[in-house]
Amino acid sequence: MSRINIAEIRRRQIVEAAIRVMAQRGWNETSIDEITREAGVSRGLVSYHFRDKQELLSEMLHRCTEASRDVTTEAIEATDDPVERMRVVIRVTLQLAKDDPTTYDIFLHFMASGRAVPELGEQIRNLYAGFRGGTAAAIRAGQREGYFRNDIDADAAAARHIGVMTGVALQWLLDPGAFPFDETVKQAEDMLMDFLVGGPMSVVAPEIEAATVTAGEPAAAESA
Repeated sequence: MSRINIAEIRRRQIVEAAIRVMAQRGWNETSIDEITREAGVSRGLVSYHFRDKQELLSEMLHRCTEASRDVTTEAIEATDDPVERMRVVIRVTLQLAKDDPTTYDIFLHFMASGRAVPELGEQIRNLYAGFRGGTAAAIRAGQREGYFRNDIDADAAAARHIGVMTGVALQWLLDPGAFPFDETVKQAEDMLMDFLVGGPMSVVAPEIEAATVTAGEPAAAESA
């Protein structure tokens, strides 16, 4: 029988309470006292698990990132098609800005705090690197299988991809209702996917070919 980790349960309880309070009041209006009341714990217990609001914000971002990743993973499991999977990720990621804006709100405050707090800055850089890395890997896989064009750099395309989605989401967060959300999501999806699937599809780009060659093997057999 596995041992119950009470400390981890308490941390999760506090983080989830903080997320609920922030969803109602915003980060600047979220106080430790309000979090303790929402979590049903003492202020001392919050201070025991988190040295300050910045550490709590860091854990909140981590928890929200896990939750959004779970939603995306579940959504893409419905199809094996690389093109449709990429489309699903775009739609689900952007829809979160409308359906669960707290995740993006935490992300926004995290970026602002990251400029002043080195530890938070490092975490936000790692988070972006993970987003870009996962997207670039999916693009390279699509290139190898002939679904995506081979004349583009996957890392650059991934940065473009993340930039468009983040930009749309943050605009909606800052000014909900300022533009037709569903139509904007459709246009963003079409623009990003048209870029990936358009252009040359038959010739394997050098970086893709190099990535598939194992160490010690020639890149291609020399012609006679």
